[in-house]
Amino acid sequence: RRCPRPRGEGYVWRGLRPHSSLHAAPGAMLPFAATTTLALVHRWAPASALPAPRPPLTMAEHARFPTREAVLGASLPAIFSSTTEFKEAGREFRQDVYSYNDWRWHRESGHIASAISSVFTSGVGKAMWRETFFVIATAAAVYLYNIGVPVLAAKTAASLPIVAALLGRLPLLHLSLLPLTLSSPALFLLLVFRTNNSYDRWWEARKVWGGVINASRDLARQALALVRDAELKKLMVSQIASYARVLKYHLGPPTPEARDLLRNELVDNRLPADQVRVIMEAKHKPMALLGLVSASLHDSGRTGLDTVQASKLDQTLSLLTDYLGKCERIVKTPLPLVYTRHTARFLSWWLLFLPVCLYNQLRANWMIVPVSGLIGFFLVGIEDLGNQIEEPFSILPLTAMGTGIQQSIFEALDRSEGVAAGHAGSPGDDYVPYIKMSNNPNAFVR
Repeated sequence: RRCPRPRGEGYVWRGLRPHSSLHAAPGAMLPFAATTTLALVHRWAPASALPAPRPPLTMAEHARFPTREAVLGASLPAIFSSTTEFKEAGREFRQDVYSYNDWRWHRESGHIASAISSVFTSGVGKAMWRETFFVIATAAAVYLYNIGVPVLAAKTAASLPIVAALLGRLPLLHLSLLPLTLSSPALFLLLVFRTNNSYDRWWEARKVWGGVINASRDLARQALALVRDAELKKLMVSQIASYARVLKYHLGPPTPEARDLLRNELVDNRLPADQVRVIMEAKHKPMALLGLVSASLHDSGRTGLDTVQASKLDQTLSLLTDYLGKCERIVKTPLPLVYTRHTARFLSWWLLFLPVCLYNQLRANWMIVPVSGLIGFFLVGIEDLGNQIEEPFSILPLTAMGTGIQQSIFEALDRSEGVAAGHAGSPGDDYVPYIKMSNNPNAFVR
């Protein structure tokens, strides 16, 4: 029967769906009887009894790995104790921007041989140490149990015959490869589907931001060519250059540090103080900025645009609104969680049985430890690759893209005013085309 609801307390359905990760998934698979009992006892629970939501991220969580050098030189105990922080800190240094020289490094010979030595020292390898250790520990336990039980039974046969008899009845942990052989195609299909869909999300996000770059430059080009008022022309260029900065903030964690960075970027883009205040006080900052751009565009007394010209610029502005919605769709909607969790549970149980099934297949039984660890590392790494690129905006070089927009359109503004390139105080100083930018990706071992 449904329990009566006490006055003043909100009750919610408490389903048995633990928020499991790969290394915690086996513990989530309770026997059927225990699951049924828990479901009956805890069917209705006060909302106050449920786990509290996680607090928002702050930069203080990355204090342990504040720089690229700290991430590269992280020790194994530090990674074990702060695996999530290590992964999140490393994402900032995976925002790759390639130049010509980087592509040459990307194609150089010998990368297969060098990859062998960097298996466990790479960023992915270090992040997977905890899961790999879980597989290695399972394999070691299977090996020690299978060789230890017969030895212990033989040593206690004379002094403790009853104990020896009990030990002799214990079954050894070994199976044929048939269970793994039958289940492997389904598991690998799940992993491939997961990785492919995560890559599609990453590539779609990159295409959307390519559209943001193109639309911003096109809108600035039209404004510089058609707007009559010189001061309004400068204002619109500043607003357009600020859009990528505001969108980057909108898609990232709203930390105080990110908020201060956004304010400084808006000021650096020559945006007036009153408009900076409007944007910073807005709940939805991209829409606030687009509203300011739209107000500038439709100030016909200053722009001097006719209806057709204003409509053409407004269409480009609508593209920026469309790209905003596409970015929000990606960042708000993950792959179905039931798919992600089931894949993790499937993989964890498959890896649990891997050393059991390999025990009789290898000539030296102790080889199940390194073999299971190596197979587990690569399979868990494939699963984690999908996790890492499923949310693409924290690994895309959004700052570099925004800088490319800023520098190119301010250079065009200076050129339209007859100002020499690189004059003091211009955001386009030391202009480096986006195609020539580089974050030196070969310095960070993936």
